[in-house]
Amino acid sequence: MNVKWWVVMHNRKESEMNTIKTTLIRERIEKIRLGEPTIHGQMAMFPLLDEEESAADYLTLDDSISNGCARVTEVDEGGSVPELTFKNSGEKRVFLMEGEELLGAKQSRTLNLSILAPADKEIIIPVTCVESGRWSYNSPRFSTSDRAHFSRGRREKMASVSDSMRMDASPAADQREVWDQISEKGRRMKSHSPTSAMGDIFEDHREHVSDYVKAFTAVENQAGMLVMVADDIVGLDLFDSTEILKKLMPKLIRSFALDAIEERSHYQKATGTEGMTSFNREEEIRCRTKPYQPKIADAEDLLKKSAAAKSSTHPGVGDGDNLRLQGEEVIGGALTLDNQVIHLSVFRNDDLPGSKNHRRGRRSRVRRASHRRSHGRTRDLSPEGFLEFLRRNSRGDEE
Repeated sequence: MNVKWWVVMHNRKESEMNTIKTTLIRERIEKIRLGEPTIHGQMAMFPLLDEEESAADYLTLDDSISNGCARVTEVDEGGSVPELTFKNSGEKRVFLMEGEELLGAKQSRTLNLSILAPADKEIIIPVTCVESGRWSYNSPRFSTSDRAHFSRGRREKMASVSDSMRMDASPAADQREVWDQISEKGRRMKSHSPTSAMGDIFEDHREHVSDYVKAFTAVENQAGMLVMVADDIVGLDLFDSTEILKKLMPKLIRSFALDAIEERSHYQKATGTEGMTSFNREEEIRCRTKPYQPKIADAEDLLKKSAAAKSSTHPGVGDGDNLRLQGEEVIGGALTLDNQVIHLSVFRNDDLPGSKNHRRGRRSRVRRASHRRSHGRTRDLSPEGFLEFLRRNSRGDEE
């Protein structure tokens, strides 16, 4: 066989597949419409409405574990930081949402991408550690959490996974970067965890996070949600079923809410209301500011940019395909099966200094792949490598 001819044909086929998947994403977005936003504090949620209801022929992670048909464990007794074993003993596929948190075993993790685990099969799933100060068993199996990775950290992890997929076809995140983000998040939100666990930040703000969950509920025909924090579009999640959205929405609300709570804390410092009692602070803020009004045009623009983003297609970890989306102002990922979008997640990405549409003043950063490569990835994630990382951190050694 002529090697040059094979390469040309392979690249052509890959390009055609990417075009088909990009069209699939665009058509899915064009089928939905924006509903009226719900507002709580500095956060607004626009429901993404879908008139064409489809029943989900799969279970969620929570349902599959609670009914005993699935289990998640370390890959072996020694464990491996970036991988876990997922065994589905049931007759239906199981949907694992990107960003969902798993608690227990040797340390808590979050999922690197959305997965459709095949029925009656065991697979290895890619994860990222969100509890850097523990590497010992507190349970033989993992349990599910009621939250997902906080949204800004989730966005940056999605960017590093996309980088990894492009460079070596591996759905790995930049583990050091994730640990640093959690540490910085805890410091900014005045949360201390003995094991540097992301979950402890949520627990320290549980009351306020719960207020957000109560404030946002799914409406009729809602298959997704687009969220804005303050004047900043954060991102969207869209599912193929209103039933799945309703089950996973509380986890996503908690994810976005933690960033909204931090945003409100920044505002309190800026206005000098941080030290006031809760009642007086709210009264002072109401006097000094107009009610928060999200801009519908910005929400529509995010949908437009998401529909126009280019995609690359990769084999799914379980069934279906894993898509990575990249545009001038957005970054995202999607899970598709049989020309159907099971889950689409997109985040705004225009706070990069190099972007043509760079918006000044945003605190969060999704760093370029070249920046991350120049600082190196935490590639040695064997148990020995992980323990060496902990030892260096405890001594304060430089890389």
